[in-house]
Amino acid sequence: MQAIGPILGELVLLGGGHAQVSVLKQFAMNPVPGLRLTLVTQDVRTPYSGMLPGFVEGVWTADDIHIDLSRLAQMAGARLIVDSVTGLDADKKRLDFADRPSMTFDMLSINIGGQPDLGAIAGARTHAIPVKPISTFQHRLDHIFTLAHPRRIAVIGGGAAGCELALALSKRWLDQFGERPKMALYSRSQRVMSQMNAAAAKIIARDLQKIGCTLFLGQEVTEIGADYVCLANGLREEFDACFLVSAVTPPDWLSRTGLALDQRGFIAVEPSLQSSSHPAIFASGDIASLSPDERPKAGVFAVRAGAILGHNLRQYALGAKLRPWRPQRRYLALVGTADGKAVAVRGRHASKSRFWWLLKCWIDRRWMAKYTHLEMAPPTPPLRLAGINGRVGQNLGDVLDGDPAFEAMRCLGCGAKTGHETLAAALGDAARLAISAGASAKLMPAQGLGEDSAILPAGPVGADIVQSVDMLSEIINDPYRLGKIAAVHALSDLFAANAVPAYALAILNLGAARIDLQQQQLTQLLAGGLSALAAEGVRLVGGHTSEGPELSVGFAVTGWRNQAPAPLSLDQEYLVVLSKPLGTGVIMAGQMKLLSDGYAVDAAIASMERSNAAAAKIFNDAASGAAWMTDVTGFGLARHAQNLVERVGFTGVEIMLSDVPVISGAVALLASGVRSSLHDQNRAAVRYDETGLSARQRVRAEIVFDPQTSGGLLAVLTPQTAHAALRSLTAQNHDAAIIGRTGPGLTGLRLSSGGGDG
Repeated sequence: MQAIGPILGELVLLGGGHAQVSVLKQFAMNPVPGLRLTLVTQDVRTPYSGMLPGFVEGVWTADDIHIDLSRLAQMAGARLIVDSVTGLDADKKRLDFADRPSMTFDMLSINIGGQPDLGAIAGARTHAIPVKPISTFQHRLDHIFTLAHPRRIAVIGGGAAGCELALALSKRWLDQFGERPKMALYSRSQRVMSQMNAAAAKIIARDLQKIGCTLFLGQEVTEIGADYVCLANGLREEFDACFLVSAVTPPDWLSRTGLALDQRGFIAVEPSLQSSSHPAIFASGDIASLSPDERPKAGVFAVRAGAILGHNLRQYALGAKLRPWRPQRRYLALVGTADGKAVAVRGRHASKSRFWWLLKCWIDRRWMAKYTHLEMAPPTPPLRLAGINGRVGQNLGDVLDGDPAFEAMRCLGCGAKTGHETLAAALGDAARLAISAGASAKLMPAQGLGEDSAILPAGPVGADIVQSVDMLSEIINDPYRLGKIAAVHALSDLFAANAVPAYALAILNLGAARIDLQQQQLTQLLAGGLSALAAEGVRLVGGHTSEGPELSVGFAVTGWRNQAPAPLSLDQEYLVVLSKPLGTGVIMAGQMKLLSDGYAVDAAIASMERSNAAAAKIFNDAASGAAWMTDVTGFGLARHAQNLVERVGFTGVEIMLSDVPVISGAVALLASGVRSSLHDQNRAAVRYDETGLSARQRVRAEIVFDPQTSGGLLAVLTPQTAHAALRSLTAQNHDAAIIGRTGPGLTGLRLSSGGGDG
């Protein structure tokens, strides 16, 4: 994310609930200059609860009911932090995490929903399947459908959500297994749907009885066992699977925040959705308790609060008047009955029809479309100097058409001085955080980054000094993970050179921002970098910081090599092994255009974060000393593979496309025409032969030209040692593969289908 002007304030959105996605969309359409948004969420996708029963029934797919927060945050220009919060200090305006630095804020909006009250019923935590969080429920439901066929189903909870779930489960069983389950529904209330009128309850109760569901009304469940429930009246009923649709409870850490809470522990908020005790903190959805207009914990209210929440956050940042939210007392509720119909409830009215189901589907799809069909206006490409650069398609312009300098959107990654006090404070915080996370204090900088150079002891006698430097632009907007990736990326050069890294210098360029916000950004970057460096026994000994329009972070690294690779026999054939999957370039390019799936982005980031130290050791051990290796980065697999085999002494390499590991989603993006801005240059830099490939295989072949950030290691090994290395890599959960061969008789790059059609 590139800031326009200095960053003057920080708005953190905690949670990706229904109201929060509305806030992101509003700020995407109309940002506040100088206000940086950061979304903190446990998952890159958030479900829409209103479509969950339809998903259970089989009407909707998982993609239909989920919003991709990664795309939405990218559109809003918001930083995305995928992690769980462990605490909040409302007075100090600070969020705490388990494994990363704390984060401060000027404004905070909380929309995290509640969690199932698993402590209310003995055995619920162990034996029940709670509906919330929906992501966990989805995985457990998939497990039931694929690995089991329970015939006796218990649903605990007689509200609208519990009744809808029972009806949906019965229909799904009928469609999937050819018969309805023996269903039982338990409720403490004397009738189902006690929050709605009696007419609606009568309709739903009749539908439940039609599917053979036994209703235990006015019966409190006191215990849930492995295959039974016990009721307060002494009854014991057996089940094969038990679903819990109970009231939600707030997370434990909320009680230690200093925020004003209601009697049940939810955040007390004013009509403006501000905390009753801390005006800079807002809350909405299930986690909020609005007085005097408290409403049921239902998604419909979070959806309707979104517009007011976004307006008031903007107004608060600008020092303007806020607007009160007055939720409707009479509203239309549509309850699906899993038979192609729905019940409409408003006030005293209740009726069931096909029309109401179609209306519900239309409303749900329309709401989801606002947050899934995302588009950004394409940036304006740089103006060509016609007299110097030529016109498009004419003479020099033919060459310039492939020049990234003329791209409207350039890909990041491989593709003025910070104040001393800011630097010293940030470095001190980062070092303390790294040490608390397990890093050795001996590896921390002794006197900060005040010096641009360091005087170091010489390496072992007879060892070669190996140095490298790498710098990344803001390929991701989570500064802690960006710092980690930058360090891992820089160290890979040394691992590829058979060296043991020892020292590092940091190179950081920060965007203009308020001093405390800049210090926090620097702390996060350095903490991530220090954690990655310390994991490999590397000490940060100095560095340089500057200020400019774009954030970038890099490291100059130094290490020692005791042994160089031995020459290979040029009359033998060798195998080529890759330690990481490809696809980071196209996935991050797609992310910039709102085209990459959030899970694909998450997988790409995880791959970039993974150190190549273990893979280097495996390759060197397989070669009995030092292996011929390179790391796959900005030039792409094709160019790096060709460079490697030429260093060995060969003139060509064959890559078997079906064997190349690829991050899920990358090939689909290539097929749709997405390319990193360096892609075409990488292809032009390689002599390759794709004769015999089908059209589908040629699409997959594009992955070998995709520029990688913090990619894997590529090694040339004998067939026997290659297979041994692959077994070791697989045992350590590397997504590695033998992807090709080199030897006499090969020239340039040959692309073949390999073992399949790819």
